[in-house]
Formats: sequence, C-alpha cells, structure tokens
Amino acid sequence: MVELVCAGALALLIWALMAKQPIIRTLARIFTGVLTLASAAATIFLFKVGQQAHWTSDGPAMAVIMLGILLCGIFALVFGGLFFNSFNRSS
Repeated sequence: MVELVCAGALALLIWALMAKQPIIRTLARIFTGVLTLASAAATIFLFKVGQQAHWTSDGPAMAVIMLGILLCGIFALVFGGLFFNSFNRSS
C-alpha cells in the first residue's frame, strides 16, 4: 500500500512539473526543491552519525544507517534531477 501511495505521489509530482499552468509548475518546483534539500540534509546527517560511531556497531543499527545514506542519496539525486530538469521544459 505504501508503495502505491509513493508511486502515485511521484507521478502527481511529475505531472505537476510538466503542467501548463505556471502556478502549479511553480508549486511543484518549490516542493521538489524542498525534497531535494531535505534528502541531501538527511544524507549528510546520517553520514555524520556514521563518522561519530566510527562505522562500527554492536547491532544492526549501522547497517540501517548505511542503507539510509544510500536511499537518501538516491532520493536527493532523483528529486534534484526533477527539479533542475523542470527548468529546461518551462520554455
């Protein structure tokens, strides 16, 4: 169920970035920019936590942090690509 909601939200965001109405496109750009910054900030924060723990842990916590770094980095790249690509399509 969560996957369907995420896929629907991503499809709605892509539609809004391609919309003809400037207000919808502007709101989608702002939202995409915020998602890009939030994903990048989460990546940096998780990397800092990993550095403070010297990348070692007694439990599975460090694996979760490494997976979080990977996923947040991917989100930052995807949303950043959508954000900057939307400016190319505005003309």
